[in-house]
Amino acid sequence: MGLDAVELVMDVEDHFGIAIQNTEAEHVRTVGDLVSLIRSRIQAAHLASCPTLKSFLQLRSCVRELATNQTLRIRSRTRVVDVLNPTQRRRLWKRLTDILGSAPPSLRRHPTLRKVLVVLVCTAIVLAVTVAAAVDIEILPLTLVLAAVATLILHLATVRFRTYPPDTLTTFGAVARRMTGITAATKQLHLDSDHAILDELRPIVVDTLGVDGSEVVLTARFIEDLGMG
Repeated sequence: MGLDAVELVMDVEDHFGIAIQNTEAEHVRTVGDLVSLIRSRIQAAHLASCPTLKSFLQLRSCVRELATNQTLRIRSRTRVVDVLNPTQRRRLWKRLTDILGSAPPSLRRHPTLRKVLVVLVCTAIVLAVTVAAAVDIEILPLTLVLAAVATLILHLATVRFRTYPPDTLTTFGAVARRMTGITAATKQLHLDSDHAILDELRPIVVDTLGVDGSEVVLTARFIEDLGMG
């Protein structure tokens, strides 16, 4: 999938509370295909008595296995970082990829570390400009390249510290809802027709692809008609 497609899938997943597997995304050619996929998830949510419960129980079993504690008790509001250590969180995220059929939002660095990295990157850029201005402005491209290299080194050196769930998946309840999205929607359950879903979907497509709203119709092809890359 291109970058436009990835962004569109992520926005749709967040807005409708569903999870779109890679194999499903590959078969979505038109706006109507996407609407049909969303409708099937909404219908499944109405047919299931408690769609999130099954996912939560599956998640709890997985967490107990990772924590090697078969009596571990977790609640939907329990934070992932309060139960699993960094290694266990990385293993959980790998399992989520298999369960969801696509990669969930990536683990992130600790908020403090992210702030430190931003400060260091900004400092490197300022130093690059300052040194070039003090020595010879013609060496500015070189100093900027060195700053970019330093940024890349910082990024690579801190990849192993990416062990904190993203803001949308901080609790086990949020993770369970994400898992539920494979088969049933958890949001926008009031939508009861293709046209209602299309009206809800249209602003997302317009914002992501930069097209006119009038172009977003059921028969529109994402690549050929809407220019999705």
